[in-house]
Amino acid sequence: MENKKQEYGKFQWFFFVILIPTIFTATLVLVILSVAGFDVLGKTKTLLGVPVVEKLFNDDKQETTTDAEVAVKEATQQKDEKEKLEKTIQEQSSIIGALENDVTIKEKEIQNLNQEINSLESQIEDINNAKSENKSKDIAKLYDNMTSKKAAEIIPNLNEADAMLILTSLDDKQVADILTKMTVDDAVKYTNLLASTTE
Repeated sequence: MENKKQEYGKFQWFFFVILIPTIFTATLVLVILSVAGFDVLGKTKTLLGVPVVEKLFNDDKQETTTDAEVAVKEATQQKDEKEKLEKTIQEQSSIIGALENDVTIKEKEIQNLNQEINSLESQIEDINNAKSENKSKDIAKLYDNMTSKKAAEIIPNLNEADAMLILTSLDDKQVADILTKMTVDDAVKYTNLLASTTE
């Protein structure tokens, strides 16, 4: 029994004198170093060289790092896409502005061309009126020199517009002489036409 007590006493002595103070000191040093910012776990892993423990720590870090990296990448991609969209919008806005300016310039050109067309049309109309007046004067001179009998034979064979042009270009005395030399039907017809033009 004494041997058992001695063995038991040696075990207790080892436990209380060496093991407990060593664990306490190691824990205390670990806490102090951690508070000081020293990576105790990292150094312990490399010193111990236990691959399973090292892998567990690395996997945890990779997962947290991966999640953070994914979030950062997504945020960066969204920012890039937003910048691209804003750039595209700015480019399209400038294109729209340029097109609106072109439309305004083209509208002004169209207005100017329309004014030129109106001016040319009025000039053409004036020229045509002058030509018809000159033509009427020439025809009137021709029929002035012609006898009323000859004019009465020619005028009924012309179309109404030409006949009326000739009759309206002559003076009233000549028209009366020509109408008296026409057949009754022709004289009535042209008298009615002359009366409708004077109204």
